[in-house]
Amino acid sequence: MSETRTKTRSRGHDAVASPPWWASAVVYQLYLRSFRDTNGDGIGDLNGVTEKLDYIAALGVDAVWLSPFYKSPMKDFGYDISDFRSVDPTFGEIADLDRLVLAARERGLRTIVDFTPCHTSEEHPWFRESRSSRDNPKADWYVWADARRDGAPPTNWLSSFGGSAWDWEPRRSQYRYHAFLDCQPNLDLHNPEVVEAILGEMAFWLDRGIDGIRLDAVQCLLSDPDLRDNPPIASTGPSILVGGGPNNPFRQQEHLFDRGLPASMRLFERMRELADRYGEDRFLLGEASDVDSIPFCADATAPGRLHAAYHFDLINSDLDVGVLRRQIRETATRPDATIMTVAGNQDSTRLMSNWGLRPARQGFGRAFAAAMCAIMATQKGGALVFQGEELGLTEAEIGYDDLRDPWGLHLYPDFKGRDGCRTPMPWEADARYGGFSEEKPWLPLCEDHRALAVDRQEADPGSVLNAYRRILAWRRGQPALRGGTQRLLEEAPEPLVVYERAANGARLLCAFNLSDRPFTWRLPEDERDAWEVVDGPGFGGEIREGGVLALGAYDGMFATLRGR
Repeated sequence: MSETRTKTRSRGHDAVASPPWWASAVVYQLYLRSFRDTNGDGIGDLNGVTEKLDYIAALGVDAVWLSPFYKSPMKDFGYDISDFRSVDPTFGEIADLDRLVLAARERGLRTIVDFTPCHTSEEHPWFRESRSSRDNPKADWYVWADARRDGAPPTNWLSSFGGSAWDWEPRRSQYRYHAFLDCQPNLDLHNPEVVEAILGEMAFWLDRGIDGIRLDAVQCLLSDPDLRDNPPIASTGPSILVGGGPNNPFRQQEHLFDRGLPASMRLFERMRELADRYGEDRFLLGEASDVDSIPFCADATAPGRLHAAYHFDLINSDLDVGVLRRQIRETATRPDATIMTVAGNQDSTRLMSNWGLRPARQGFGRAFAAAMCAIMATQKGGALVFQGEELGLTEAEIGYDDLRDPWGLHLYPDFKGRDGCRTPMPWEADARYGGFSEEKPWLPLCEDHRALAVDRQEADPGSVLNAYRRILAWRRGQPALRGGTQRLLEEAPEPLVVYERAANGARLLCAFNLSDRPFTWRLPEDERDAWEVVDGPGFGGEIREGGVLALGAYDGMFATLRGR
């Protein structure tokens, strides 16, 4: 299955009438192992995704992102890849993937695959050869270094998963570097041969007609070739680092030499050159964490680099409206950046237990979920929706005996890992295992999720699921959301988030109250008579006489220019 698309369109600025699809896309991220099992082994598979494509399409999203399905020993559940060009039997066959892509396209959905350009499994043939000696053809394909004079690791770099990022390899009498698990050795992308090899693996999937590639942990593409030590962290304030618990020693360093190296930008340019050979509709999405997020993502998505990137600032913010306002403010000053909005994913606490826990306890859970969906769907750069967010799923409590995530097992009890957001998708409230599988799932079904199952919510007009469908369908008809610009109304006090989107000659005012009490605020004098409320997707906010914006608890409002 191969195709090449060519369209003469440019990046989505205000004056561009027809920006590419990715400029304002909403992407549905699914965790393959936990989405739908069709072969009865308790693990989700590719055919399970194909079976549920009508459900995904009905959400109103533009694309579906598949977590890794490649051949793997599954020590990190697919993010440790031993063959980039094959499908692990756990998930099916490559023909199943081809059918999925075609079926998705018939429903107007793009398909994005996950890819780890920074590391492989230690079982990958490249690494087996590299570790065998210091003079084999792939000896320099991974990051190797000699011990210090006292036998200690070459640097003080730490793994995100805790402990030293170096592991001793007796076959070479050297240390090997791993930014994550010790079974995930880092490739040396300073080596041109390795760069060409990784580009070749990406091209394999683009040749098969895949619409986009999500690039895992792009902050780890390169590490300092001079092996300089990281300094201790200079601030005692809130950490920008993701996960791992508050006592993870990884948080005690400034990661200047093992994360986010400026030379990474040239690698992004090489990747973009590859993708552009297949036409402007192909898409590269970078994940970045443990760096100064917005500047890094903006640089990574400058013209000629990645199409889009995302970061973890909202995920780590614990209902900090100021973080959301900062993202809107700073991206407005970077017109060439395409930064997608993300509030939850397969590596983090679920949105409804992170940001949404307090509103849910106050009885505003549905309102909060709808408001967050609308905020994400109206942000410049588009958004990622993680499976189950459209149901308002909460973080599952997983007992130690049921934990599977190596990160959680290593740092327990300070950090319980990522299993709580990866539990099986609840399709049918009363079915065994929630309709996910006929057999015991690899992670236990969260019993609290039964009441939030798809079949229950489809029958409830006021459900979170139906709110998502209304909002995402509504945003498709808004020309101001197709690329363009974004401007934060700084005068609006917290807990309000008020911003204007403009594109294609249209302007849209978006306003949200992220608090548990009604809120009124008078628009700036030059804005008071400019706007009129439009029928939005189920929100009750209004503009009263004199330009007074009135919003209920966790409420929203949309307005367009009068006379337009």
